[in-house]
Amino acid sequence: MKTVIAMGAGLALLAVIYAVGWWKGKAVCREAAGKKMKMNLAYPAGYLMALWYEKAEKCFSSRGGKKIREGLGRLLVKQDVEREYQAFQLKRFAGVWLLAAAGLTIGLICGYREVREENTPVTSLSRPEPGSLAEPYRLEAEGGSWEGRITVEGEVQARKYTREESAEGFETVYQQALALLPGENPSLEQVSRPLDFLQESPVEGIRISWRPEEWEYIGYDGEILASSVPEDGIVTGVVMTLSCGELSEEYRIPCKIVPENLSGTEKEEKELALEVKTIEAEAIYDGTVELPRAWKETEVTFYRAETSRNSLWLCLLGILAGALYFLSQDQKLKEEKKERDRQLLADYPEVLSKLAVLLGAGLTVRNAWGRIVENYTDQLALPGGIRRYVYEEMLYTYRGIRGGQPEIQAYREFGRRCGLQQYRRLMILLEQSLKKGGGALAQRLRIETEEAFSARLHQARRKGEEAKTRLMIPMFLMFILVLTLILVPAALAFSQM
Repeated sequence: MKTVIAMGAGLALLAVIYAVGWWKGKAVCREAAGKKMKMNLAYPAGYLMALWYEKAEKCFSSRGGKKIREGLGRLLVKQDVEREYQAFQLKRFAGVWLLAAAGLTIGLICGYREVREENTPVTSLSRPEPGSLAEPYRLEAEGGSWEGRITVEGEVQARKYTREESAEGFETVYQQALALLPGENPSLEQVSRPLDFLQESPVEGIRISWRPEEWEYIGYDGEILASSVPEDGIVTGVVMTLSCGELSEEYRIPCKIVPENLSGTEKEEKELALEVKTIEAEAIYDGTVELPRAWKETEVTFYRAETSRNSLWLCLLGILAGALYFLSQDQKLKEEKKERDRQLLADYPEVLSKLAVLLGAGLTVRNAWGRIVENYTDQLALPGGIRRYVYEEMLYTYRGIRGGQPEIQAYREFGRRCGLQQYRRLMILLEQSLKKGGGALAQRLRIETEEAFSARLHQARRKGEEAKTRLMIPMFLMFILVLTLILVPAALAFSQM
């Protein structure tokens, strides 16, 4: 019950976070809803959690937000990186809230069902069908002469069919049963704990049955009724009947029962458990086991004992999923940055080659830059056009130049946004050409182009070698499999010779 209350409180806290977030960030949430972004229903909660995260970041002087802004600035060719950062944080925390709310909701529903089941009186136990395994039960009995609830545990055996079997090996079964019978007791001369009756015969086809000589001291399953045992103990015995078809033989095994020190509630628990087991044994052919309504002239009510807390695990799973989603967004951003860098590096020789050709044809740096951008926008307008990071950056730079930005400053910012050493080197060449003039830029670009193509070829060869190395593992496993298929049959044939 406490777990259900805690989950309900957690769900209420999430609802408060959602309400406060909607009240504080109406404009942002409406804008997100207008864009029809994913998980927009959870954006109010994500907005408030993002605010808390930003305050915590400032309090602990963390640089996580700065790194995310830098990554977004490189991925997205836009001036307003702050807006994209807010959208990223909004989406990330909205996912965390949504997963946590889902886990708490599912856990609360399952927890309510578990609590309701535990507090519903049980009047019968369902018996498994013939051939099935025994089903354990754990009940809590309320009423009687004790206070509160006591636990009653046991198993409901499957319904049995009568049949005859051939028999042999009685002596083997007897010796094994005699060794197993003391159970947790030191010996059969000092028995205070339940006797361990051998239930399954080690010899196929033999059936085993047990019968205490005095039922007031020993139960049908070996349970010791310590409350009925005299202080000096009592000598009694059990009878094991081995049968196989029409053949049967009885073995009397003597034992001495000594009293066990138990409290009043423990005695009641043992006696009530024995009573339920006795009723279950008598109704072995029935589909249900009727539990007693009264015990020692007092009314008794049974309830399901505490069930497995699946609701708690579901709640924790939802919270864990939210935490993993939070971390996965950072990992996703890192992967996108790596992919961007790989694409920029792959397109670098092509950009150099185009600039070298256009500058060699007599165009200025600005006009050559503009011609490359125009060709890219024309290709992008065609069906199947693919956006490339380097050309998007060039397009953004060209628009800045046309808008009045100094050409040298625009190229310098282009190299900084690309963030790779190769592009910074290109910007240095362009800057030197614009400052000093001269016609040697095209020749330098050709040399740089050859070096870039050589570097890309070297990188491709290195990746090929790495791929070959990775392929060695499955090849080695296949070799072991083939070797096993050849050697095992040969070894088996040799052993049979």
